[in-house]
Amino acid sequence: MKYTIFNPITGQIQSTMSFSDVETANLNLDGKSYIQGDYSSRDYYIDQTQPVQLPAKPQDGLEYHFDWAAKVWTIDQDRSMSTVRQQRNNLLSTVDRINPVWYTSLTTDQQNELSAYRQALLDVPQQAGFPTDIVWPAKPTWL
Repeated sequence: MKYTIFNPITGQIQSTMSFSDVETANLNLDGKSYIQGDYSSRDYYIDQTQPVQLPAKPQDGLEYHFDWAAKVWTIDQDRSMSTVRQQRNNLLSTVDRINPVWYTSLTTDQQNELSAYRQALLDVPQQAGFPTDIVWPAKPTWL
């Protein structure tokens, strides 16, 4: 029979195990509790011995982790900063790959616009709302 092992304080699922005898499970829990059934920590937590489906994870491009005590998704600042910087770097690579010969064929206004766009991309991490509230600079329409 399958059992789900969980932390009785937070409800976080630790593992699932098969036992032929419930008494055997009691000997090896080390402060954890169990319920009958096979539940994944990716989808559930346990509340008063009942499986509860995790709320939907926000789909806004940021990185989250589940706060087991509060039972909510919270922004993982470090991973979100890394993800947003990677998005910014991808946009920068478009600008930085411009052929120097082509660049010299741009008008002075276009060169200035391109330089301002590149600098605005570099400045994204310095925005007050970084990484959760970003105003992405507008790409020049001719680029």
